Amino acid sequence: MKELETFIEKVEDFDQLPSSKQIDLFAYFLLIKEKKDGFIAKDILDCFFSSHLPPYSNIPSYLSSRSKGKGKKFIKKNSNRYYLERTFKQSLDEQIGAPALPSEVHSNFFPIELFDNTRGYLKTIANQSLASYNIGIYDGCSVLTRKLIEILIIECFERHGNESLIKREDGNFYFLSDLIAEFLKEPAWNVGRNAKTSLPKIKNIGDKSAHNRRYIARKNDLDDIKDDVRIVIEELIHLVDYENWRK
Repeated sequence: MKELETFIEKVEDFDQLPSSKQIDLFAYFLLIKEKKDGFIAKDILDCFFSSHLPPYSNIPSYLSSRSKGKGKKFIKKNSNRYYLERTFKQSLDEQIGAPALPSEVHSNFFPIELFDNTRGYLKTIANQSLASYNIGIYDGCSVLTRKLIEILIIECFERHGNESLIKREDGNFYFLSDLIAEFLKEPAWNVGRNAKTSLPKIKNIGDKSAHNRRYIARKNDLDDIKDDVRIVIEELIHLVDYENWRK
């Protein structure tokens, strides 16, 4: 089973894990990766055989005992099929989901240090953007960078207490094109000439990556706007003045 082999390869030292732990991971594979509507003991046994691993001595007993009491791992339904208990599934998500990013991702797209002393969620998005750039996911990088600019503009208005200027009648914020227009004409701050010309360039690439099905961002597309991105991020963070903003 090719899909199972691919899954196993992504779990560190899978072959060295106790067979009971392998059952847990096989259950995750069947339910989450294969999207089966529940599983039975034989499905787990088949996974052991397909992986050429010695099976757990009594799989039915393990599943049954781990479906009872505090800290149970599985939920057994009337059809005698098993499902992952919610909290246990979340722990497996963390173990074998997307690899955790370091607290700071370094890249030459823009310096992560720009987000020191801002907000944790901003640094997380910035890390994701830089990680995408580093591994060649350029559409992802451009969309995440666009999101960063959008958030920074909104928080600039919030910081100065005039967020009502960028909200529609339904209470939602404007789309980015209108956010930029309002940001550039707002008299509460002075926007540098370079930032004024850079904002539309960043938006343009982010829009194409997000909405144009035939557009594929390439490294040179993002490299062409690196200076623009840094200029805009620095200016917006300066205007918000996160260090002195308590919200």
